[in-house]
Amino acid sequence: MRNFVFVTFIAALAVAVSCKAVRPESDDPRIAAAQRLCARLLPRQSRNVDFEIVPSDSCFFAFEAKEGRLKICGDNVNSLAVGLGTYIREWCKTDVTWFARDKVREPWRLPETEGRIVRKALVDNRFFLNYCTYGYSLPWWKWEDWERLIDWMAIHGVTLALANTAQESAWMETWKEFGLDEECIREYFTGPAFLPWHRMTNIDHWHGPLPEGWMEGQKDLQRKIIAREMELGISPVLSAFSGHVPEALKEVFPEANITRLGRWSGFDESCSAWYLNPTDSLFGVIQRTYLEKQKELFGDGFHVYGVDLFNEVNPPSWDPDYLASAARETYATLCESDPDAVWLQMSWLFWHRRNMWTPERIEAYISPVPKGRLIMLDYYCEKVEIYRNTSNFYGQNFIWSYLGNFGGETMIAGDFRDTGEKISRVLEEASGECVGLGCTLEALDVNPVMYEYVLDRAWTQDGDDDSWIDRLADSRAGAADVHARKAWHILFEKVQKQISGHVISQIPARPSMDGTAKWNIPTTAYENSDLLAAWGELLQSGHYDTPSFRFDCVNWARQCLDNYFTRLYAELREAYKAGDTDMVKAKGNRMLEIARDVDELVGADAYFLMGKWIEDARAWGESSEEKDYYETDARLLLTCWGAKGGILTDYANRDWNGLIGTYYIPRWEKYISGLQESLENAAPYDYDAFLSWCNDFEWNWAHGNNRMKERPSGSPRKLSERLYEKYKNEILSD
Repeated sequence: MRNFVFVTFIAALAVAVSCKAVRPESDDPRIAAAQRLCARLLPRQSRNVDFEIVPSDSCFFAFEAKEGRLKICGDNVNSLAVGLGTYIREWCKTDVTWFARDKVREPWRLPETEGRIVRKALVDNRFFLNYCTYGYSLPWWKWEDWERLIDWMAIHGVTLALANTAQESAWMETWKEFGLDEECIREYFTGPAFLPWHRMTNIDHWHGPLPEGWMEGQKDLQRKIIAREMELGISPVLSAFSGHVPEALKEVFPEANITRLGRWSGFDESCSAWYLNPTDSLFGVIQRTYLEKQKELFGDGFHVYGVDLFNEVNPPSWDPDYLASAARETYATLCESDPDAVWLQMSWLFWHRRNMWTPERIEAYISPVPKGRLIMLDYYCEKVEIYRNTSNFYGQNFIWSYLGNFGGETMIAGDFRDTGEKISRVLEEASGECVGLGCTLEALDVNPVMYEYVLDRAWTQDGDDDSWIDRLADSRAGAADVHARKAWHILFEKVQKQISGHVISQIPARPSMDGTAKWNIPTTAYENSDLLAAWGELLQSGHYDTPSFRFDCVNWARQCLDNYFTRLYAELREAYKAGDTDMVKAKGNRMLEIARDVDELVGADAYFLMGKWIEDARAWGESSEEKDYYETDARLLLTCWGAKGGILTDYANRDWNGLIGTYYIPRWEKYISGLQESLENAAPYDYDAFLSWCNDFEWNWAHGNNRMKERPSGSPRKLSERLYEKYKNEILSD
């Protein structure tokens, strides 16, 4: 008997070892890259997956699985990656999230396909990321986080991705060449979380100087990011000189045409950015120096550059001739350094200052660049498609983009059907100039499926949108389930009607007498009872334990309860107007109870942990002082943003565990108790005093160090079920 057990153990061990055996890499670097990608996502089954490069005039992938083996063909490594991702999602029913902490659940045997599956790309470019994502989601990420995100981008066919990490290192070396010392340069930069707005020429100095250790760590990280992206067929979009210079450069070059661009979003004038006119001869010298330094640090082989002039700030002149010359000279200096350069420009500035960017000015600005050397990112197409108002950007190439999120606000949004119709229309109407689809999300938010949908629409599909929803539901649950499918159909048909913007979530809102906070408008485009129905169906599905299913159990419940909180908030204000003290107390207590329940609920999923955000920030520090600095930087961005009581306060608010409990709930407690005292004392509510208290409380909180949990706890499903039973009748009673 002992011999039998021993032999069985050895046999099992041999199988385990063989399953993990790594096959020899292909001599073709494209296939080798696909093999490594597969090994990261499917470590056990990767030995049963074969890849082949098949030359083609257009992008395509094809695959077939039979008898336990999968064969994937494609015209390039990116196509192979999309083929692998499609097979994993649609046949293995496995969702690969963009978070490294979420383990991929690979099958024990590769499911067979019914014959050969072939899909072709409808556009050449698939774009991903936003300058702001580097503040609202990515500032504290390490390589293991980036590695998964890049894999996610690859399997969803991304071919262009912003690569803004560590550009400060190249600027440090550049400004040294022009006579500035290191301390002066580091003070010119902002704190880490605020660098996106420094890079977009909005602010200087804020929460600086930038620590030296940060710059060194980011430099090493960027090298890995660029290498991996290029390995997987993703062209990193690096920066080029846009005219933004340190104020100190005026002292070195007093004759240079350098002007202040003006205050941005309420920041003090001392934080305003300085701009060197592109017609100045110094402009080209700086451009050439910076691109050389960038190449020395991060290599070569990329030719698409993100250059954005005048983003959310006024140019020195609105004269069309000036705008044309600024663009013409900027492009000329770019091409002098890289003859193959392509300028990538976001169109957000045209929408943000739409009263100033007239058609004449837009055409003057973008027309000097030769066609094919400029790509416009039509940035916010779910809201406004600028290509339709500018004759397809006056003949320039553009990428239709879905934004979907501002500041990382936690709200379920995205009009699924409308987005699909707009994509179909742009591919038909502007096939000559529309060269891609993109996702310009400000943060990795609570609507990942909308970005997956947009990127999937870049390829031919099997079936219609309804079948796409079924496949999505299967992959998120990990199996085909009638209730999960029904839940997602309800969500897409009845709930996903909300266009992204600062709406819905009220728990994170700063309380006000009229119910309207600047960044949290209490408006929904759907009935909360429909979201409740979707939530209920989700909970009736099988007992799945995939990362995506757990996330959905938390996210749908969180949004439904937040919507109910908003309803009670309106009833609270009505009760106060009516002078009903008892009702104010009852509604207020119920609101606080909901907020505490949501705080507990979101504490069950790692995505919603303020403590983890802070932990990740502190991990970049070497000393206790540095760790405290990074923590303050992380806290400021999500709360005060800028100065105490500034207009951007709460722009990046979100329903996160810890943030709700220690930041939002105290504000609501103060506000609600003030309403009660006002009625009890028959005195007007002193809202100005409340705002003053908020300013002090928020500023002190941002500079504090209260501990919050860094790891999820509790069962997402069980918590979701408990809250569903607790609140469903109340929500339906409206």
